[in-house]
Amino acid sequence: MKALIETSKVNVLTAVHIAEKDAKIYFFKGPNITFGLLFPAIIYLAFSVGRTADVSLIIPGLVAMSSLFGAGAIESIALPLERAKGTFDRLVAAPISLTTIIFGKTLGGLFFGLFLSIVYMIIALLLPGAAIANPLLFAFGIVLSAVTFSALGVCISAPFGDVPQAMPPATLIRIAMVFLGGVFIPIATMPNSLQLVAHLLPVTYAVDILQQATTGQIVAQPLITDIAALIMFSVIFFAAAVALLKRTLH
Repeated sequence: MKALIETSKVNVLTAVHIAEKDAKIYFFKGPNITFGLLFPAIIYLAFSVGRTADVSLIIPGLVAMSSLFGAGAIESIALPLERAKGTFDRLVAAPISLTTIIFGKTLGGLFFGLFLSIVYMIIALLLPGAAIANPLLFAFGIVLSAVTFSALGVCISAPFGDVPQAMPPATLIRIAMVFLGGVFIPIATMPNSLQLVAHLLPVTYAVDILQQATTGQIVAQPLITDIAALIMFSVIFFAAAVALLKRTLH
């Protein structure tokens, strides 16, 4: 048991080192930070021109979208880029399990997603009339959303060996999630068929948990449903990423 505990500690420390490396090399660079901050804002402004939206809807949507494009988008690039350059082979050749590698990659995206989400939260709170009813729940929602979207980014990129292959499906999936996941349009106002699709997307539950934290009221579904759904999506994406990566390395 003691040996197992020590091994787990080493695996966690190794994953943290992988995350730190990714953060320094890929994530926290000027162009990536600029993209992560400006792209969600541009999409939101382009869609909201001529429309009136309550501040309680703006904050959750912007924060969830920044996490989706921050944690998810960069993760879609980092792994294929490493595989194309051949540097990923060093990780695979090292005495590290694929699970530890994927965990490290996910942590790296989590850090970047948290950074962008916090920046957007601060900016959004400067808007007139902005307030968050439950700050602790909002913080928890940010963390859980970033974990989910980072795992999604790794899962999408796992089968691909270079960036040009990974970017089209990653971009398509994220854009579809933004417009179908309640970021701009409340789920309740959608046709029944689109509501069904929306409830199959993790961003729907990320937006809802942040809306509940902002307003202090139940919006689309109970809070426990949002939490359980995001945890389930995180586990599924993580397991799928490990399986896909293992398959493509053989």
